[in-house]
Amino acid sequence: MNSYTDSQPESLDELLSYFHGPKGENSELFRKMLLKIFDRHAQQRASLFPDDEPLFSPNGENKNLERAVETLLDKMEGNLPFFHPRYSAQMGKDPTIPSILGYLAFAFANPNNHAWEGGPVTTQMEMEVVETLLKMWGVPGGWGHLSSGGSLANMETLWAVRDHYGNGTVFFSEVSHYSWKRISKILLIDSFAEIPVEGNFRMNPNALEEALKKAKKPMMVVANFGSTGTGGADDLAPILELKKKYNFHLHIDAAYGGFFRSVLLDDDYQLIPHDPTGEVSLHSYQQLQLLPEADSITIDPHKQGFIQYGAGAVLYKDEALRAPLSNTAPYTYHKTDKPNIGMFALEGSRPGAMAAACWLTYRTIPPVYSGLGKLLRLSLAAANKFWELIEESSAFDNFNKPDIDIVTFYAKGKNGEEMVKNSMKVYQQLSVENPEAEFIISKFVVSPEIAGRVIPGLKLPPGENFSALRSVFMKHWNALDDFRYVRLLVNTLEESLKLQ
Repeated sequence: MNSYTDSQPESLDELLSYFHGPKGENSELFRKMLLKIFDRHAQQRASLFPDDEPLFSPNGENKNLERAVETLLDKMEGNLPFFHPRYSAQMGKDPTIPSILGYLAFAFANPNNHAWEGGPVTTQMEMEVVETLLKMWGVPGGWGHLSSGGSLANMETLWAVRDHYGNGTVFFSEVSHYSWKRISKILLIDSFAEIPVEGNFRMNPNALEEALKKAKKPMMVVANFGSTGTGGADDLAPILELKKKYNFHLHIDAAYGGFFRSVLLDDDYQLIPHDPTGEVSLHSYQQLQLLPEADSITIDPHKQGFIQYGAGAVLYKDEALRAPLSNTAPYTYHKTDKPNIGMFALEGSRPGAMAAACWLTYRTIPPVYSGLGKLLRLSLAAANKFWELIEESSAFDNFNKPDIDIVTFYAKGKNGEEMVKNSMKVYQQLSVENPEAEFIISKFVVSPEIAGRVIPGLKLPPGENFSALRSVFMKHWNALDDFRYVRLLVNTLEESLKLQ
């Protein structure tokens, strides 16, 4: 069991009590906890050096602040409802109540986890969070730290690998996150190769081997578990065989999908056997099972880890990769008998409050099946149900079968041009393009070459890409009440075509 977990959640109802809810169902509990944190912090300030006299008199009113806050609250009305199941366009998840409370509790003090002296309490919290993430990954003897997000985590990994092994070629699929091309250029990597994907949006291992053969010095291969567009999970078994042959560093970009490993873990972080009748496909189970074979991994708590944005993480197996990252400064890191996480991280200042947000969340909802895994299983179930309903639809076809919880699909048509035309009419009605949209989905644009691998014989006008529709079912709310919102979304999609 997680070393700092008080107790495992006992039921789905208990798990749901850790969220504000799409209709503010747990507002009363949330308000009570918010006031408790504020009162404790006010008490701490008042009791610190009690013999000190106040520096100024309290002011119960500040009209300028009140007006500014009212303006701020008005601006909230323009927010998209990322927390609601009617929103499935992008990776917007409803953060837990513990994540908000944990962040707020330490935001008052504003600790900085660059060094132990900047945040002694939150540094320890970060170390405990990383220990939990390492156990979830299946590499309890590894090391790592939190980051501001996946792109910085990816950049740090590539920097460490380049300086440790020497410059060379990095390989990633053509549907990998856009940051890989960008950071390869920033770090002056000798060369990078974008590997074609197969019709299931997974890296083609034969194409990877051909690229490895041509490379002067294969340095790093990036495999995806949960690609940004479709949630695709690359087939790791053949990549691991190539690793034995070409001796490259294998990094898995699981920024989006890494937390799905919690679906497979019992309370002691041991693998649960695959259930062929469950929500996790055999392919996805096998890839999650193989995640510990990687040399490093990116996992974002602010994606499927239920934390608000600003929390990424990078984890490593090899202690030797600390050396290229090591840094010091004449004005900090002087407490040498305590951990100084920032000495081995690309980023300097990092908010200790974010470590507290993760700490409180995984203390109450640990990343094992009985905790986060049970919630993520609902996301998988919702995506699978949506895929099944689209399969049955006379108006739409699926573009991918989900490896996790992202589904792409398109409106039917007599040819590729009509498919795109019909799909984009739906998009105009059910997206951010329409302020009155009942549901908000997104679009997924790929080259005709990639689309042709998914839809054999597809014909498009010269120079035109294929535009599909996309829904991200990362909110567990979608599976509740017999998939109420999933069914309503499919009905709304079909009605939108009739309006054309």
